[in-house]
Amino acid sequence: MAQIGDNTYGDTFADIYDQIFEGRDDLNVIGDQLARLAGTGAVLEFGIGTGRLALPLVERGLKVYGIDNSTAMLELLKNKPGAENIVPILGDCAETKVDATFTLVFIGFSTLFMLGTQETQIHCFQNAARHLPIGGKFIVEGFIHDRSLWQNGQEVVTTHVGEGRVGLRVGVLDSLQQIIKIQHVDISPDGIKLRPIRLRFAYPSEIDLMGRLTGFRLLHRWSDWSGAPLTSASTWQVSTYEKVSETAI
Repeated sequence: MAQIGDNTYGDTFADIYDQIFEGRDDLNVIGDQLARLAGTGAVLEFGIGTGRLALPLVERGLKVYGIDNSTAMLELLKNKPGAENIVPILGDCAETKVDATFTLVFIGFSTLFMLGTQETQIHCFQNAARHLPIGGKFIVEGFIHDRSLWQNGQEVVTTHVGEGRVGLRVGVLDSLQQIIKIQHVDISPDGIKLRPIRLRFAYPSEIDLMGRLTGFRLLHRWSDWSGAPLTSASTWQVSTYEKVSETAI
């Protein structure tokens, strides 16, 4: 059984990933934004998973590569229409080097926070920089942590109620270390299924500093993929960084 803290999100969630996130985003909007930022160059996704964000780019005629550490996720991607035009790489988005040059690298859906430590997150930025020329873009999407949602550092949320299944999300927060440990609990006649996640979240200002340390500058930050402005009430952010230096700033 996967333990909280194991880097096993992909294998643990692969069987239900497309089901639970179907309809979460307007993929046409995301595809258009990413394609605009990529121009005519190739695109690299860190944490490509089942191809939820990559396949719309293939539909727009872009060459797409994707790194993921989950064999189960990449197997699901392989069987989707259009996947033959994606180059999947089993590896670590903080370390694995792809033998190609890109105009755009992106990491979506808070995947940066799954890397677990600040050091590994900085390595992810460094790896993005290795794949980009000066002027290349790196996009980071993630939630903005709201501590007020956590009572005594805990949360219990009902995620599904049906005749044959109940879903719960149970979490604990270590605000000092910026660590969230979560168990997604599925209860059904077949038994209880636990799907653990461990996140090390970062606020936008800290993410900006990671960028500066690795040769990037912030171009713009939105509250969603439509380009809506970020406000103090925003719960999500999409940040676009431009590579400005081959060395740390």
